[in-house]
Amino acid sequence: MAVIGMKEAREFKEQHGTPLLVVSKRRIEDKIQIWKDYLPQVQMYYAVKANPNPEILKIINSSNEYFDICSNAEIEVVKAFGVKGSNMLHTHPIKRDQDIRFALENGVNWFVFDNEYELQKFLPYKDRVNLLMRISFPNPDCVVNLSYKFGADPVQSIELALMARDMGLNVKGLCFHVGSQNLNPFKYVDAIAECKRIFNLLALQGLILEVLDIGGGFPVEYNEHIMPLRNFFNPIYDALNRYFSNTRIIAEPGRFVVADAVDLILTVIGKAKRDNVWWYYVDDGVYGSFSGKVFDHCDYPLLSERKGKREQCIVAGPTCDSFDITYQNSAMPRLDIGDMLIVSSMGAYTSCSATNFNGFVPAKTIVID
Repeated sequence: MAVIGMKEAREFKEQHGTPLLVVSKRRIEDKIQIWKDYLPQVQMYYAVKANPNPEILKIINSSNEYFDICSNAEIEVVKAFGVKGSNMLHTHPIKRDQDIRFALENGVNWFVFDNEYELQKFLPYKDRVNLLMRISFPNPDCVVNLSYKFGADPVQSIELALMARDMGLNVKGLCFHVGSQNLNPFKYVDAIAECKRIFNLLALQGLILEVLDIGGGFPVEYNEHIMPLRNFFNPIYDALNRYFSNTRIIAEPGRFVVADAVDLILTVIGKAKRDNVWWYYVDDGVYGSFSGKVFDHCDYPLLSERKGKREQCIVAGPTCDSFDITYQNSAMPRLDIGDMLIVSSMGAYTSCSATNFNGFVPAKTIVID
């Protein structure tokens, strides 16, 4: 569902021009409240990588003080709002020595690891760091399988955690990520149950863990429907209460918080008919806000103020590259140059990966209540 209507979009277009990203403060606040209602036992660490726009971070920080960061730059942008380093979790499993030192200098002392070679990097700082071991749970059914690149095999995790302890490192808990835009809540349930098994096996070895991080991947609705959020979260809530009622639980939602809080306003800047198919050229594309089509494998709802019979068409971005196609097989009413379009659910993994390729400047962002 779009954040704004066509009338409001036309007013914003006249005032600010296009391409224009419109952020709804209320939509972000509503999603944070939904999280608190459905998973009250889970502390949210917003995943800055999903959208690091300072205005969006300011909105989130007003009702949530914890952040998941993955780089020095993300530490700096969050710190600018007065967030303490102790309220940040460094979730990148692979870090340089200077990354660890920079984080510690800024008060960040919670880190993630998933292999023995990473443990060596923490030895000079072993009295200052708290570690979460990332477990791999491959999920071919999600949009992006985030256990392909990172995560320790559950079978080998016991040995790895004990190795860390024997090195004098402070292993505090486990973390996992079932994959981005995961539509199946029982992937979390299975991972939670397996983490409980690992907790128990390590306890038998004298290593008592205190924290479980259930990661991100919580879905939003794009062009496909998702199950009602209460139905999605209920099995996760029940599994956490069943297995981890006395454990600190955290998570790293990003897309869930911001994706459907942002609309993109576009203008048709050109048109042509090729092989009996209409091509419409708009002022943003895959090198800009639609970068999520490439990196996030995502399609976004496209709305037109035009009415009438829909015809097959192709929508293309403004650059000179033929790769810059935003909608390959769309159906739209006949459009004219100067027409306005709205694209909804553009808040996650879009503007953050936009470029200045071909000299086209990324879309401007404004915030509304």
